[in-house]
Amino acid sequence: MKNINILKLLTFLFIFIFVVFSIVFIFIVPDIKKLKTARFKSKKAYNVYSYTNNTLKSKEKELKELKHDNLKIIRAFDNSFDKNDFLKFSKKYFIYAKLIKNEKKTYKKDFIQYSFNTVSKIADPAVFYKFLTAINSYDNIIQVNFPIHMRAVGDDINTTFNLKVYTLKGK
Repeated sequence: MKNINILKLLTFLFIFIFVVFSIVFIFIVPDIKKLKTARFKSKKAYNVYSYTNNTLKSKEKELKELKHDNLKIIRAFDNSFDKNDFLKFSKKYFIYAKLIKNEKKTYKKDFIQYSFNTVSKIADPAVFYKFLTAINSYDNIIQVNFPIHMRAVGDDINTTFNLKVYTLKGK
């Protein structure tokens, strides 16, 4: 009887071991493979996130530096253009100055572009170049377009040129 009990016990033990290994190989081993795959995808996603985050931080830093370096230009876009103020500014350089508004149009959907034809008198051509230098420090974004016509009339020089003034929409 003892031999039969030991034989039964061994048989049940082998069946139990077989069932346990079967359960392990059927349920746990595939999950380990899925876990390894998920871990690999997670590391890959983290690397992409890390790279993107570092790029974002460097671009934010670059943007802050650009904003700081170009603060005057950014503020110049915020200013609305005052024709009378510009004429006062130009009186420092010209004997006579007159702005004739040509058109107002939308420029790249967020900006307004004003075009002016400028007629002025100067005593010396060097004054005109001083005006071009000084216009860079004016409160608006102003572009002087070529051709610039200069014609001698008596002791004065009549100058005619086109200006483009850029402001933000809604200003």
